[in-house]
Formats: sequence, structure tokens, C-alpha cells
Amino acid sequence: DFQLLDIVREVGGRAGVPLHRFVVVGGAVRNPFWMQNKADMAGRTVEASGIEDASPLGAAMLAGIGVGLYRDEDEAAERVRAPTRTYEPDPARAATYADLFPLYRSIYPALAPLSHAVSAGKGRS
Repeated sequence: DFQLLDIVREVGGRAGVPLHRFVVVGGAVRNPFWMQNKADMAGRTVEASGIEDASPLGAAMLAGIGVGLYRDEDEAAERVRAPTRTYEPDPARAATYADLFPLYRSIYPALAPLSHAVSAGKGRS
């Protein structure tokens, strides 16, 4: 969805550092179509990690740092790294999404209240 591209551009712009890739964890990584679509939409490389639940792993890594098992976050991440599958954006699809992105940005303000109402469960019969 275009919200991903919006977030990627906003984060990169605010950080002052372009985002060239991002790592995805969780159950969604099992869906190759969805991962490829994310890469195409964002125009960035997507690394789908084999880690399905990152929260307990992150807590264990921090505990490992605390007890001296790992020197720092970088070493902990390197030592527990899971195999990943990489999805590269298809240039033609990424260009199409990039061309359509300004249209999304122009209609988003009108659709935002509807989107919020739907996510809040309003409008159910």
C-alpha cells in the first residue's frame, strides 16, 4: 500500500538518511507475494527475516548484553541473525507506484477520516 511508501519517504527525509532497505519480521514474511509487493511499492530491498517473533528475541539480546554475553547491540544482532530472504524491487512496478504516489498523496486527506472510521469499527450495521 502507498502508506508504506509514505512512511519510508517520511522517515528517510526526517532522518536525513535515505533508506535503501528494510528488514521485516513476523508471520507476514511467509507470504512471498506480499514481501515482493512491499519491495516494489517502496522501491527498496526487503529482507524477510526467518525470525517470526522479534520481541522475545530482542529481550533476550538485551539480557545477553546485560550479563556480558554480547559486547553490544551490533554483536548481539550479528550472533543471533536468522537466515533471510531478499526481495529486490521490480524496476517497472516500482516506477509505476512512484508515478501513482502523488495521486495517493492528493486524495489521502479526503480519505483519512473514512480510513480512521473503518479502523475504529464505525459504520457496522
